[in-house]
Amino acid sequence: MSVTLEFFGLVRHWAGSPSLKVEAATLGEALQAAALEFPQLKAACITDSHLQPGFLANINSQRFTTDSTTPLEPGDAVLILSSDVGG
Repeated sequence: MSVTLEFFGLVRHWAGSPSLKVEAATLGEALQAAALEFPQLKAACITDSHLQPGFLANINSQRFTTDSTTPLEPGDAVLILSSDVGG
């Protein structure tokens, strides 16, 4: 199933791209795909299939999580950002 990862702030800078479409059933699978596509993310904010401390995922602008077992649905939008971003 295809989901879209969107990158914000420093994560976007490290990725060098605003987004990436991946095939993933869980947040962890999506993070692994992002780390393979953008190795800089592996060094900066993704360890194995988990977000490093200080980083969050937001699913469909509805909820924040760091749980790599979070299931994803086809068409989900997953925003990855540092937790110090805010307003």
